[in-house]
Amino acid sequence: MKQRFLLCITFFSFLLLNAQTIDELAAVRKGNSAYQQAENIRTEAMQLIEKGGEVNARQANEKFKEALKLYQDAEISYRKGMAVTKNFSKANYNLANSLYRQEKYEEAANSYKYVAEQKENDKSIRAKAFHNYGNSLLKQEKYKESIDAYKNALKLNPKDNDTKYNLEYARKKMTQQQQQQQQQQDNKDNKDKQTQQQQQDNKDNKDKQTQQQQQQQQENKDKKEQQQLQQQQQQDKRQLDALQQNERQTQKKVAEEEMKKGGKARQEKDW
Repeated sequence: MKQRFLLCITFFSFLLLNAQTIDELAAVRKGNSAYQQAENIRTEAMQLIEKGGEVNARQANEKFKEALKLYQDAEISYRKGMAVTKNFSKANYNLANSLYRQEKYEEAANSYKYVAEQKENDKSIRAKAFHNYGNSLLKQEKYKESIDAYKNALKLNPKDNDTKYNLEYARKKMTQQQQQQQQQQDNKDNKDKQTQQQQQDNKDNKDKQTQQQQQQQQENKDKKEQQQLQQQQQQDKRQLDALQQNERQTQKKVAEEEMKKGGKARQEKDW
């Protein structure tokens, strides 16, 4: 981009749809005076910046502040220049200039656009307005819109090399923007893919852990049931042994009682 941003600031006479009041015209002239002073001071500041050095940079900063105050004064005057005649083209164009210098690019674009689209205005003026409209859009990184604005400017003034330069610059910036957006989208897609893969891996791991836990729980359950069965079998065996022991003791006791009574003890036959 050229260091001088190709801002067309020449003050001109427009074909007016309505007559402006004396106060409005006076306000516009006052705005022009403040604007021109600001431009002169801004030029001095830029020259100091080009020289380099800390002292020059500090002085340039002070001059930029002084110029900014004058641009603000100019803005106020231009707005007064449309107090009655709301669509005063000359005031709109000069207002856009002061807004642009204050880096109020969106507001400046609206005013430039209005002037550019008024077909009653001179073609050269409309071309400059379209050019600066494109500059305002370019500052907002609205590259596609700025390209359209520069094309409209060239339709009105095909030989304007400054507009041709800015058009190519806007095209280059739009290509870079698209590439950057594509890269960001690719990065987002890769990140989303990695996130999905990580989530799937986490799910698979969780499912695997759950399956292992369930398997371990089943094994523990089977082991516990086996232990309980063995304990029950042992308990049943002890109870059977105890019953058999009681039976033997009972039989022995009966036999002893019969012997005491002189009876013959029943002999168990071994068949």
